[in-house]
Amino acid sequence: MANNATTYLESKLLNHIFKNTAFTSPGNSIYVGLATAVSDLEAGTLTEVTSSQDSNYARQQVQASAWTVPSASTDTQTAKNSANIEFSASSGGATYTVTHVFIADASSGGNILFVGILDASKQIASGDIFRINSNNLVIQLN
Repeated sequence: MANNATTYLESKLLNHIFKNTAFTSPGNSIYVGLATAVSDLEAGTLTEVTSSQDSNYARQQVQASAWTVPSASTDTQTAKNSANIEFSASSGGATYTVTHVFIADASSGGNILFVGILDASKQIASGDIFRINSNNLVIQLN
């Protein structure tokens, strides 16, 4: 999955480093969500799955302890999910196609931090479960 840090996150990080502006880490408030379209990767403008498409859909909280972040190296810096991230079985009868996965700092609304396009879009029908296997959600900073 390719991923982009949003303009929001890039600005917060630069202001924290160079302007000594406080930036509170989301800590355990890291949520993974599903999108059916993205109109602007940098801005994090996307179309999230809705309750009318899937009444069971909700962003999945991933605790800080469930991310693997190796020691700094000269290569690309990464963070990976160390456990499966599983969404509830789809309910509501509508079929929709997931094209992107995103990371946000709230269970709804909030700020989008990263957006990544799936290697292959996934059509979800009623009863289907969308799962991201461990180590398959990789956030990279170059």
